[in-house]
Amino acid sequence: MRRETLWVLAGIAAVVGGLTDLVGPLLYPHLAEPARQAVYVLIDVLLLFGLLGLQSAAGRATGVLGLVGFVVAVSAVLLVRSSATNVLGPASYALASSLWVIGMVVISVAILRAGLPFKVPAGLWIAALVIGLAGLALKDQGLAHRLAAACFALASVALGVQLVRQGRAVSGDPA
Repeated sequence: MRRETLWVLAGIAAVVGGLTDLVGPLLYPHLAEPARQAVYVLIDVLLLFGLLGLQSAAGRATGVLGLVGFVVAVSAVLLVRSSATNVLGPASYALASSLWVIGMVVISVAILRAGLPFKVPAGLWIAALVIGLAGLALKDQGLAHRLAAACFALASVALGVQLVRQGRAVSGDPA
């Protein structure tokens, strides 16, 4: 498979995962528990594919800093999915999801330093962290949490759009 095709497929996965993550809160109350967990897994798998596409498209340019962020983010995705085991203690999910955001912010810094065309998702991942930290400082876990989660999901959508554009531009496919 050509790398450009991989970028397009990873981009589509990121868009679908991000959009599903955005509308998830509207769906979850209507889903039985096994179906709800399946949606969570689907979202994380799709976002992980987007992250793999980003690493493929930008990994060389983001260097060691980008690689460190990638390793932290991928590890955090796995910890999020295994958080029911309480491997990190009773706050496993919160710690794992925080690590995921931190990994994405490290990647974002590497993207911005390298001047790559992934500025919108980078800015949204950074905004997700800032909003989440502000929510912690203000002891507002409601609105701040929802805004941070929305920024994170929108970052995945923006990443996906950019990966599709980049894959099509390199392959010469204007569609």
